[in-house]
Amino acid sequence: MKRLAILLLMLIGLVATTSRPVHAASTASLPVTLYLHGAHGNQRSMSHLVKAAQWDADASVITAKVDRQGRVKFSGHWHAHAKQRLVKVVFADNKTRNYDTLATWLHTVLLGLQQQYNVQQFNVVAHSLGNAGLLFYELKYGQDQQLPQLKKYVAIAGNFDGIPGKHRGQHTNWLTPSGKPAWLAPDYQFALQHRDAFPRGVKVLNLFGDHHDHQDGKVLNASSQSLGYLLRGRLASYQTHTFYGSHATHSGLRKSWRVADMVDHYLFNS
Repeated sequence: MKRLAILLLMLIGLVATTSRPVHAASTASLPVTLYLHGAHGNQRSMSHLVKAAQWDADASVITAKVDRQGRVKFSGHWHAHAKQRLVKVVFADNKTRNYDTLATWLHTVLLGLQQQYNVQQFNVVAHSLGNAGLLFYELKYGQDQQLPQLKKYVAIAGNFDGIPGKHRGQHTNWLTPSGKPAWLAPDYQFALQHRDAFPRGVKVLNLFGDHHDHQDGKVLNASSQSLGYLLRGRLASYQTHTFYGSHATHSGLRKSWRVADMVDHYLFNS
């Protein structure tokens, strides 16, 4: 009887010790989700979307701060029992519009996540200029299979064919029947020429706001929608959604609970 009791205790201990790594391993195998702010953004810019994901998806968050020299420092920790892992990316130089620089900084973040946390796959939620950082990162590094691989991408108020303050008000724009923009910004022309570098099989959700006159107050909808033509034929799926009303402004989109709800459902429940 005593031997039976000891055996039962050993079995219980074995189950307990083997069940914990199973949970950790399953979480570790999931993509981490990066949140990229736009021009003049800071640590608070993506907080609404991050907090919504923490609530909706039982997620835990760390912060990746990139200094002006491009060095990354991680802070915080992921809770062991969190179902999703988030990374809030913050650029100290939040005024640069050099897409190649943004791509290099993002590369440093992903290398750090790979080396320090063994991250192999990632999702991205990007607002405004953060979309240019992600796009040009993939055009530059997207074919490197040794790096973490992009799985899902949510674009919010993306300025793919025109930059707020630089092209706004200077060029009217619309999509032709093929989906190609009538006017092409220089960076968009470059992206078209190098579109084959974007990895195949990524799932994309493109969100933008029609606050008035087919724009969100800063970026024309045609500029945001031009992502579809740019990545045609390379994606596993491509969805778009237009928001209307008082929260459909350029900055309002990243603060909207309707946007957050759609983002979380797409990333974590589909």
